[in-house]
Amino acid sequence: MKKIILITYALILIQAEPNWEKARNETVNLFQEYLRIDTSNPPGDVRLAAKWFADIFGEEDISFEIFTVPQDPRRMHVLAELTGMNPELKPLLLLNHMDVVPVDINYWNEKPFDGELRDGVIYGRGTIDMKSLGIMHLMALMQLHREGWRPERTIKFLAVADEEILGPLGTSWMIENHWDKLDPEWVWDEGGVGSLDSFSGMSAFAIAVAQKKSFWVEAVVEGKSGHGMRPYKDHPNEILVKALTKIVNWNTPLEIAPVVDEMFNRMGERIGGGQGLVLKSLDNGLVRYFAGGTIANSSVTTNAMLRNTISLTMLNSGYKTNIIPEKATATLDIRLLPHVEPEDFLEDLKLVINDDRVQFIPKRIPRNKHVSSWETDFFNILSDELNREKPDALAMPFMTIGGTDSQFFQAKGVDCYGLIPIMITEKDIQSIHGIDESLSVENLMMGTRIVYRTIKRVCGPGE
Repeated sequence: MKKIILITYALILIQAEPNWEKARNETVNLFQEYLRIDTSNPPGDVRLAAKWFADIFGEEDISFEIFTVPQDPRRMHVLAELTGMNPELKPLLLLNHMDVVPVDINYWNEKPFDGELRDGVIYGRGTIDMKSLGIMHLMALMQLHREGWRPERTIKFLAVADEEILGPLGTSWMIENHWDKLDPEWVWDEGGVGSLDSFSGMSAFAIAVAQKKSFWVEAVVEGKSGHGMRPYKDHPNEILVKALTKIVNWNTPLEIAPVVDEMFNRMGERIGGGQGLVLKSLDNGLVRYFAGGTIANSSVTTNAMLRNTISLTMLNSGYKTNIIPEKATATLDIRLLPHVEPEDFLEDLKLVINDDRVQFIPKRIPRNKHVSSWETDFFNILSDELNREKPDALAMPFMTIGGTDSQFFQAKGVDCYGLIPIMITEKDIQSIHGIDESLSVENLMMGTRIVYRTIKRVCGPGE
C-alpha cells in the first residue's frame, strides 16, 4: 500500500504544473531586474549579474557555486544544480551567458538598460540574446525545486561570462578548469529561435545542432612607402585592394551539409508539391545546379548555410594623407561549414588571390567539427513540447551561421542543442546585436513553459 501511495505521489509531481498566471509577474519582474544589470562586453564585467543569480539561488535554497577567473576577476561563472537520484546518468546542462553586446544609445528609441515594459513588450539589450533563455532556465529550476520534484537525471544551470567575444575566460575556461563539475549528456544553449517568416511559407523552430566555424584571418601586404605626390605601381594599398576585390567577388561553391539536408527534407515534407520536392532533392547535383542558386539567394541566412562565406570587416592602412604607407592590413571573418578544415580553405583562398605578396595570418583557428544528433531523447522531447505550444510550427535541426559557446562542448563530443523557444519575426531577429531589442511577455512565458516541461520529461523517470 505504501508503495502505491509513493508511486501515485510521484506521478502527481510529474504531471503537476505551476500556476503560470501567478508565475507571470515573478518571471517578468526577474527578467526586468536582470536586464537592468549592464553586462556589456566590452568591458564584460558580469560580477553584479553573478551576485544577482547567487542571491536568488541562496534565497531558494538551491545548491550553487561561483567561479572567479583569476586572470580577470570581472569574469565570473555561476553553476547551480538540482541533484538527480541516479548518479549513473550524466546531467542536462542549461547553458546561458550573462554578457551582452554594447549599444550606441544615440541610435536607440528605448533605454537599453531599463527593462521597460510597454504594451506587453519588454525592451532592452539582451532581451533575446540571451538573458531571456537565462530567465527561462532560472524559472524552470526554481519551479521544479519549489515543487519538491526529484529528478532522475541531475540538472545543472551554468551562467557564464565572455560569450560575446568567444573569449578564453568564458565557457572554455570552465571546461578547461572544472570539467569534472560539468561533463554533461546534453547541453541546452542558444543558437536557434522560432520564426514566423524566416522560412518559406511556414513558421518553424530551428534547433541548432551544428554551427559554422569562425575562422578569423588577417590579409597583410608590406612594401615600400613613398610620397603621395609620386604615385607608383604596386604599393601595399594597391596590392591589397586588388586582392580584396577578388575575395569579395569570389562566389564560393554551394555545399549541402548533412544537417542542412535534413532541414530541407523536413521543410520539403511540410510544403509538399513541386517546391517541396526541390527542397528534398537539393543534395542531388542536378537539382542543386538548376535550383541551388535561387534557394541560396532567397535570404542572406540561407545563403550562409549553403556555402563557406567571407566578410571583409576591418581595414587598416596609412597615417597621413600625403604618405603612401608601407603596410596595409585587412581583417576577414571567414565562416566555414563544419566539415571544412581551415588550412584547406586557406589554400583555396590563395589560389583565388594568386599573389604571393599577400600574406594570410590566422588569428583564430577553429577545430570543432562535431554535429549533434537529432535522434536523441532530448531533441525528440523538445520537439514534442514545441509542437504542444505551437502545433502548426515545424521543429527541425538547424545549422547556426553564428558562433555560440556550444562549440566548446561539441569539441569534446557533447551533443548540444541551441534554441531560445520563442516565436518571432525576421524584424525581431534583426534587433539581435542591433537597435531596440525587445521580447513580448507572451514569448517569455511560452519559452518558460517549454523549458519547464522539457526538463521535467528529459530528467524525470523514463517515459
